[in-house]
Amino acid sequence: MHHRRHSMATAAATLCLVVLAACGGADATAQFKSGYAAARGPLNRTFNAVVKTLSAARGKSAAQIAGTVGALADRFGSEVDSIRALKPPASVATAFATLRASLDRVEGDLRRISLAAKGKDLAGAELALENLGSDSRSASEAGAVVKQKLYPS
Repeated sequence: MHHRRHSMATAAATLCLVVLAACGGADATAQFKSGYAAARGPLNRTFNAVVKTLSAARGKSAAQIAGTVGALADRFGSEVDSIRALKPPASVATAFATLRASLDRVEGDLRRISLAAKGKDLAGAELALENLGSDSRSASEAGAVVKQKLYPS
């Protein structure tokens, strides 16, 4: 009888651990979703400011462009830090890693645009702008995959 109670207690403890682990997983996913949503908003607003700034660059001095894009690169980098701090659930880990890498490249592209403008390096600025377009598309595509995996239809 004692052995049977011990076995049942062990089984109950194991079941509790499995349930708690499952809840922790759901809790971790909910935390990730919350953190991801909170980080995405400011990042999207900053990138929209980048697009607006670059679209209105004609007629601005190289120093103005360098300063504005440099400040936006700093802001973008700070906001990407919020993304980097997130721990994705396994279901989105690969897509999220792709997103982070793309966002890192976008930040680098912005810094290169600022440096090229500061140095009046037209060829460098054009290359950085091309890379920015490609890297921002990659980030957008990876973000869409993350969203689809987090919120399947």
